[in-house]
Amino acid sequence: MVYVKIQTSEKSNGNKGSSRALASYLEKEDLQNEKEAIENGELSTRKGFFNHSEDRIYREEVISAIDNNKKGLGKNDSKFYAITISLSEKEQQHVLSSITDKPIQSLSELNNKDLEKYENSLKDYTNKVMNEYAQNFNRQNNGLHTGKDLVYFGKIEHQRSYKGTDSEVQNGMKKSGEIKEGLNTHVHVIVARKDKEQKLKLSPLATEKGRNNNSKLNGKSVQRGFDRNLFSLKAERTFDKAFNYERKLTDTIEYKIESQKNIELKTLEKLTTSSERKEVLQKQLIDSFYERNGYDKLNKEQQKSNDYGLEI
Repeated sequence: MVYVKIQTSEKSNGNKGSSRALASYLEKEDLQNEKEAIENGELSTRKGFFNHSEDRIYREEVISAIDNNKKGLGKNDSKFYAITISLSEKEQQHVLSSITDKPIQSLSELNNKDLEKYENSLKDYTNKVMNEYAQNFNRQNNGLHTGKDLVYFGKIEHQRSYKGTDSEVQNGMKKSGEIKEGLNTHVHVIVARKDKEQKLKLSPLATEKGRNNNSKLNGKSVQRGFDRNLFSLKAERTFDKAFNYERKLTDTIEYKIESQKNIELKTLEKLTTSSERKEVLQKQLIDSFYERNGYDKLNKEQQKSNDYGLEI
């Protein structure tokens, strides 16, 4: 399952002030790689940030672009948001095997050329996800159509570290700060609160309630709020389409969410021994997710051949 997390920032003044603390933090892998290269007498080039139109963007450019894109925002207003896009190990293996034509368990198995291909494919995918982010605000009438209408910067990371709250640390098997094994690639995105033209205030943490949640902006009707479930669903469908990934019903976001909400139907599925009946119940869980979220009409209009996804 593709996991998308939207938050403010735990660094410095959160997201009310400068993005410097967050942008600097996201350079940690670049700095570590640079340090190791110097110790080994090798040349090292920072990979930097990326967006729809540029690659290898310097940190100072990121900070300047985000911090100066705040027209009309007050001292206590959010100035930017942080998005993390995390792929499961199975999804990462699928992308890697499509590049190398062999199973990959660790990025250390890749040569530089294949690593670059892997990262470029994830950059393309992230840019497509940011298209969905822009469209999910339903502000097309106000000029917000794709990621190109946003101010954002992505950063790929390949490592995760154990934290004090992890069970492996608590039971003494690992130490806090120790690098996790396996495939841990994920993407961080810093996105400005205002659109590129600095006309729209965009908050992905403003919850959308209902399909008639409209207001007026510059004389035009706009949809208030941001449907985070739908955004996560679209991010997952974007991955499946971009990488020709055949996702099982039980690995979809809608199934995972509804399994936690619809306990009765999930219990029936658990108790069912017939594989055919189990699949029927799984599809019912997914249909229940669409209906509960008001996506039932959208699902019928944009039905995919797999009978459960959204067309993107």
